[in-house]
Amino acid sequence: MKTIGIDAHAAERDGTGNCTYVRGLIGGLINVDRHNEYILYVTNPDHPFYKTLEDVDNFSLRVLKPRSPLIRIPLSLAKQTFSDALDLLHVQYIAPFAHRGKLVVTIHDLAFSRVPQSFSVFERFRSRILVPLNAKKADTIITGSDYTKMDIVNLYKVDPGKIVVTPYGVSSLFRPITRSEKFERILKKYGILNKYIFSLSRINLRKNLSQLIKAFEKLREHEPMKFNLVLGGHKDFLAEKVIREINNSKYAEDIIFTGYVLEEDLPYLYSAAEVFVYPSVFEGFGFPPLEAMACGCPVITSDVTSLPEVVAEAALLVNPGNEEEISRAVSQVMMNAPLRKDLKERGLQRAKGFNWENTAKKTLEVYERSSAQR
Repeated sequence: MKTIGIDAHAAERDGTGNCTYVRGLIGGLINVDRHNEYILYVTNPDHPFYKTLEDVDNFSLRVLKPRSPLIRIPLSLAKQTFSDALDLLHVQYIAPFAHRGKLVVTIHDLAFSRVPQSFSVFERFRSRILVPLNAKKADTIITGSDYTKMDIVNLYKVDPGKIVVTPYGVSSLFRPITRSEKFERILKKYGILNKYIFSLSRINLRKNLSQLIKAFEKLREHEPMKFNLVLGGHKDFLAEKVIREINNSKYAEDIIFTGYVLEEDLPYLYSAAEVFVYPSVFEGFGFPPLEAMACGCPVITSDVTSLPEVVAEAALLVNPGNEEEISRAVSQVMMNAPLRKDLKERGLQRAKGFNWENTAKKTLEVYERSSAQR
């Protein structure tokens, strides 16, 4: 039996990709490994997610203070790894300079270097210094796509042999939902009364929502039917720019910005949408398109970075820089019932290939491999 520490504080950041990853991985590990001991390093032990771990014997929480990563990671986490006599430490992106045990680092993407304008100056500076250092120091790097693996190799000159691709999963929460009284109540809660195009992401420049808004305007100019564009997600760096574009749109009254959507409400919003559009310019994996597919919603996404690898033949791919192309694809899906049905079926099938138990099994192999290294 080994003692494995996981920096799990991201599980408390509802609605982010890092949160989805660490929650999914922990849930998968619970199902596939009752042999090793896991210590989860957290900052808020009262978060509802941790209630799911109360009856799991080989998982325990360690509360680290303060919440600021500038002190918590290099000092509090470093010290605790020695107190807990870890055999292995698993972090996302950044580890302490000194720690006990082998090091596994998950790097989802290098967006802070590839699309730096979508990050604050501080985040950009911190990540550009610390992430490459941790990539070189790690015994093994985990990432979710072959695209990101090669990006790490090309940018950091890391040996590709120490990078393992473990495709991520989709929660069983995401499934097709049939119309019901609860269904209508949830749509009304978010102010959705008409047919709609749905997009979910952090409200950040690299998610490319400006192009989606322009595509929606073109679509409304040519389609007489009444429908909405529904944008969901946390406000992120420079979100004000996107909010301004919504307010300045001549179809502003038809654009609904929901803000953060509760996870338990998402299957309803995915299932009711005519089409899900994800025009991001840079992704290391991309959870929302897979979640939409798992709910039986036709998907349109970008033809760049990892997204074609993730959705394969189950979605329509578009140039994220071309609002005309996005608009045509949306119109095609909304007006073509056979195409919509085909995308729905292919999406459901594709999503079945992604589950957290498989991710956990591959990650467990990484732990065993890393621990065996001299």
